[in-house]
Amino acid sequence: MDLITPSIGLIVWQSIIFIFLIFFLSKFAWKPIMNFIDQREEEIKISIEKADQVKKELKYIEDKKNQILKETRVKRDMILKEAIQIKEKIKSKAREEGMIEKIKIIEETRKNLQKEKEIAISKLKNKIGNISIQIAEKILKKELYQNDKQNKFIKELVEKLS
Repeated sequence: MDLITPSIGLIVWQSIIFIFLIFFLSKFAWKPIMNFIDQREEEIKISIEKADQVKKELKYIEDKKNQILKETRVKRDMILKEAIQIKEKIKSKAREEGMIEKIKIIEETRKNLQKEKEIAISKLKNKIGNISIQIAEKILKKELYQNDKQNKFIKELVEKLS
C-alpha cells in the first residue's frame, strides 16, 4: 500500500520542488517565454495586417483589371462597328459604281445598237432604192422597147444629145 498512498514527506518535498520550480521559471524563464509569445503575437498581427493590405491591393488590381477589360471590350466593339460601317460603305459604293458602270455600258450598247440600226436602215433603204431603180429600169425597158415609135423617138433623142 505504500505505492498507492504517498507519505507526507514525499508530498512536502514535491510541493517544495514544485514551488521552487514555479519561482525559478517565473524568475528566469517566464519573462523570455512571455516576450517570445508577445513578439510572435505582434508578428502575427503584422502579418495579418499585411495580408489584409495585400488583399485590398489585389481587390483594387482586380477591379482595375476588370475596368480595363471593360474599356477594351467597348473599344473593340467600337472598332468592329466602325469596320462594319466601313465595309457597308465600301459595299454600297461598289454597288453604286457598279450601277453607274452598268448604266454606262447599257447606254453605250443602246447607242451602238441605234447606230447599227441606222446603218442597217440606210443600207436597207439603199438596197430598196437600188431594187426599185432596177425594177423601174426593167419596166421602162420593157415598155420602151415594145413600142416602136417610142423606140425611134428615144434613139433620136440619144443621137441629138450625143
